[in-house]
Amino acid sequence: MENLQNQRVLIIGGSNGMGLATAQRLATQGAEVIIAGRAQARLDAALKHISGKAGAYTVDFSDEASLAQLFATLGRIDHLVITASSSAAWGSIRDIDGAALAKAFEQKALGYWRSIRAALPYLRKDGSITLLSGAASRVAIAGTAGLAAVNGAITQMGQALAKELAPIRVNVVSPGLIDTPAYDDFAPEAKQGLFDSIAKGLHVGRVGTSDEVAQAIEFVVTNGFTAGALIDIDGGAR
Repeated sequence: MENLQNQRVLIIGGSNGMGLATAQRLATQGAEVIIAGRAQARLDAALKHISGKAGAYTVDFSDEASLAQLFATLGRIDHLVITASSSAAWGSIRDIDGAALAKAFEQKALGYWRSIRAALPYLRKDGSITLLSGAASRVAIAGTAGLAAVNGAITQMGQALAKELAPIRVNVVSPGLIDTPAYDDFAPEAKQGLFDSIAKGLHVGRVGTSDEVAQAIEFVVTNGFTAGALIDIDGGAR
């Protein structure tokens, strides 16, 4: 496993959920962790939960100029992790129109694409890129065709870039249903009902945690012989 001592890891989307859990884990390994996201207040709050060397910068990963400014400010990085999310095109194909799907693509899939392009001049030549996809692109679930399309694009992008950008190691982590702040807007009974319903169909009988996804991200960042991998962290859904 690679020693992260004094290495710089940029996590785009690191202010909460799986991104923050990843920042916490990598910081304990001695990495200098930089979290980036749109909301300064959320970033400032996240920093209080990271033990170790950490910094935070605002960035809009849908904006090339914002990304260029971020990387010019940071300079060299050893590893890039992208966990940022966006508006999601939930619902059946009858209910989700083209504009909603295009917005989801623009914000997430193209945001990942832009982030990688902006990072390349600054990324260590044998560093790593880790992308967060999603189980909707790996498991056929009615009402998630839009999510499957967006996350499937990220999955396939990562697989192709692993070949194209070598020896930079590119890997994809695909989480299933994870208890993150993304579900905090649900009424408590609705959230629990959703989790219980999904958990019944999983081998482990429960939904996942952000730290369990962070463990997988930590693995692909630090394991120098892992490249082009697609890792399902889904409790057995697939």
